[in-house]
Amino acid sequence: MQIDVLLKIAGVGLLVTVICQVLAKAGREDIATLATVAGIMLVLLMVVSLAGELLARVQSVFGLL
Repeated sequence: MQIDVLLKIAGVGLLVTVICQVLAKAGREDIATLATVAGIMLVLLMVVSLAGELLARVQSVFGLL
């Protein structure tokens, strides 16, 4: 597993947590929720791209397509 991808995901998690805490203290819970959803979507995009790379490698190993 690539360590840089794990660090990026952890960094996004930390950043979203800090942003949500600051927004919650400022009374903007609605924006904090949107920031959380945006962070989740960003991480999901990273994971989907990794899954695509994995499937491409499996196809090349087994000679599919």
